[in-house]
Amino acid sequence: MRKSIFHEDWWLDALAPGQWREVTCERGGRIAGSLRFVERSDGNARICEMPQITRFLGPVVAPQAGKTEARVRSVHSIITDLLKQIADHDHVEMTLDAGFGDLAPFLTAGYEVKVHPTFLLDCKTQPVEVLWAGLRDKTKNIIRRARERLTVREIDDVNGFASFYEANLDGAESYFDLSLLGPAFAAARARRQCKIVAAVDANGTTHAKVFFIWDDKYVHYFLSTRDRHVAHPGAVSLLLWTGIELAQSLGLWFDFDGGITNDARYRFVVAFGGEVANRFDVTRSTANYRVRHTLRKIPRALMRRISAQPAVH
Repeated sequence: MRKSIFHEDWWLDALAPGQWREVTCERGGRIAGSLRFVERSDGNARICEMPQITRFLGPVVAPQAGKTEARVRSVHSIITDLLKQIADHDHVEMTLDAGFGDLAPFLTAGYEVKVHPTFLLDCKTQPVEVLWAGLRDKTKNIIRRARERLTVREIDDVNGFASFYEANLDGAESYFDLSLLGPAFAAARARRQCKIVAAVDANGTTHAKVFFIWDDKYVHYFLSTRDRHVAHPGAVSLLLWTGIELAQSLGLWFDFDGGITNDARYRFVVAFGGEVANRFDVTRSTANYRVRHTLRKIPRALMRRISAQPAVH
């Protein structure tokens, strides 16, 4: 229930200027809990959600000191209070950080909870040699071969990263607004909390780029992109290992930042020696919102069905 990079004023100002809000809870004359979120309207519905490309948010809680029983009760009470303050929203969705302990207030308030796994790697207490030894042998060989052909370079041009990312979508739509990368990079760069690295060959061709950000605990594997038409098979692995080395040099953990949605992704990430940690997606919607949201999908579903019908001659 710590304050991460995603909870910072400057991060929220960069990703959701003028749109984010905060509710707080006081205990004994001090702020004991806070919850930050983006608020927007969808027709007559009020929605509470996270900014784009923000990995998690959720409550930040500072419970009273004392016995375990008193501390647990305090956390529960604070979270319950915060959730009451957003109870009038028609739809709420957020992802809670790994290690978030008390889900009971969310369940009691009618939230649905889904597991959102990530991998975490302790780079704080382990030397680089130990971290390297923890990699799967096949992954080490892939990185070695990539090093023979590619050079890792730090990139200061975030617009170049955005253009490269968009080009590698091959016509698909990005899941976030690419124009947000500029403000996010500028804000993090000003605080020395980000780095973009590229894997480049001897001809100057860029094979892959990775965007890392960090706070006082984790280096986050934030965004990654590769040119499928030319990329060396080990280009992304080489850059990911560079991020692990960065985390070790900063005395931080490395967060692979979720996305473990299929077996291929799991096999790729687990080869770097991290351990599974569960985040939780929590959502709550009013009955009216669910109905409107479902009805809105029907025309699109019908159009897909009609377009799939064979032509009649």
